Amino acid sequence: MSKASQTRIKIRINSKPAPEARTTKWAVNEILGQLSKHFEVTVDLKVRVPVKAGFGTSAAGTLATCLALTDALGLSKSLNELGRITHVAEVLNGTGLGTASALLQGGFILVTEPGAPGVGLVDRLLFPRNHVVICAYVGPISTHYVLNESNLARRINPSARRVMEIVRKKPDLRTFLDEARKFSDHVGFQTTNVSRLMAGMIAAGAIGTAQNMLGEAVHGVVPQEKSAEALKKLRKDHPSAQIFASPLDNQGVRLVEPSNPKR
Repeated sequence: MSKASQTRIKIRINSKPAPEARTTKWAVNEILGQLSKHFEVTVDLKVRVPVKAGFGTSAAGTLATCLALTDALGLSKSLNELGRITHVAEVLNGTGLGTASALLQGGFILVTEPGAPGVGLVDRLLFPRNHVVICAYVGPISTHYVLNESNLARRINPSARRVMEIVRKKPDLRTFLDEARKFSDHVGFQTTNVSRLMAGMIAAGAIGTAQNMLGEAVHGVVPQEKSAEALKKLRKDHPSAQIFASPLDNQGVRLVEPSNPKR
């Protein structure tokens, strides 16, 4: 029996059993498999955004778990190493491709070359001050299913290269959102719901919108002083959608003190 098979891992999402969280489980096994001990591990992920909707919850949950586990066991691992474990877990389990590198950096990130942290390349673009991200979600799209499409690369790579060239020439938020929106439309990811949400965000005052990769979900950016009114209008016009706002995090993954520490 291998060391990994001797370890019992329970994963919960918002206190509910999550056997589907295979990416996180793989990463935990990868870290613990390097140790000569038996473990019983319970991971309870707190996720405030919809899952399977292109918000990067798989990579975020896995990377956070790797960081917390490493801290709890007093292991000597760098953030890049934990990012590489997360990246490999995502690729092997078909839940994502380049999210880990962005999560390590924080801010408004453009992944310019694919690969795990330390291998791929990322650039950090300027996000306008006093602006917030607004999001609208109506349903999931299976990243695993899309990534396993046999002709996916041939279908999307030419469009992706064109978008990257345009954004690199003019690396600002408006260009990024505009080209991302065109990309999802051109490759056939946009649904009727997504198109309606995008139009609704623009009508509500967003300076640009794009589809989450991947989900029936949309994100846009609005000036902070207009965000409350934009959310009100979106919720009125799209009552079936889950709509919320978020500031941009500029620090990336990190350990934080619990909100209600035990005494």
